[in-house]
Amino acid sequence: MKYKGLLLSFIMMLAGWAWPHSAKADPHEIVWAANIAPPFHIVTGPYAKQGLCDALVDAFIEAMPNTKHKIEYLPQLRIGMLWEQEKNICFPCMIHRANEQRLIAFSDPTHNYPTHGIITRPSLVSELTEKYGNPIDLERLLQDRMYRFGQPVGRLYGKLQPLLEEHIIGTTQHIDVSGDTANTSMMSMILSKRLDFTIDYPMVERFYEETEGRSLAFIPISQLANDVIVGAVACTKNAWGDETVRRINEVIPEVQNNPHFNQAQGLWLETSASSN
Repeated sequence: MKYKGLLLSFIMMLAGWAWPHSAKADPHEIVWAANIAPPFHIVTGPYAKQGLCDALVDAFIEAMPNTKHKIEYLPQLRIGMLWEQEKNICFPCMIHRANEQRLIAFSDPTHNYPTHGIITRPSLVSELTEKYGNPIDLERLLQDRMYRFGQPVGRLYGKLQPLLEEHIIGTTQHIDVSGDTANTSMMSMILSKRLDFTIDYPMVERFYEETEGRSLAFIPISQLANDVIVGAVACTKNAWGDETVRRINEVIPEVQNNPHFNQAQGLWLETSASSN
């Protein structure tokens, strides 16, 4: 009987020793899936590591010192595949959706973007606005199928996506552009008249002009008038993702006050919005 009591005490002592040590050795980890698409994430050049989403991830890392963090650069399609497979990842800069998503658990909103618009070459502006208005009626533009539209592989455009799928995706006027430099390549293709327009944020135009020294034009889209694009963190929809989103939501107020993140917003959002 005495032996059994000693054995039970020993087992309980081992259990008490092992639990905190195991917890310490295996903290909660967030894998940040970064997509190389300047100026969201910038990996080379004079603005390296100064992208909007670079700053957002850095702010979360600073606000969550007891969480393990890892950054992986992945293509957009690969990120979607990992969500399908329920791999534990978070995409830091996603358009927030109020309705529940099948694969994604959203954090609370983190920041706002100026809305998407048409990015084209300056010589096309008067022609496009005379035909389709200013702001441009995107549906009328797409219905005509007179202009070549470029879209990065895997890129989606929220409420505009159904119009693209109905009128231009799958036609000869639609061109998918792949690779880490897809955004920059599309802008150069527009200026060389291989494409006529794309759809993106004002800051994407600004980044190209800042780094390439060539001018583009931005035209608002009527279907997005008075809209605000709300950003959020998107994590895998599973038990890990629910816990991660809970932790992220706790520190969002601190992240929103992070000086580095606010500086990045001033560079890429406020400046781009006021210069067009």
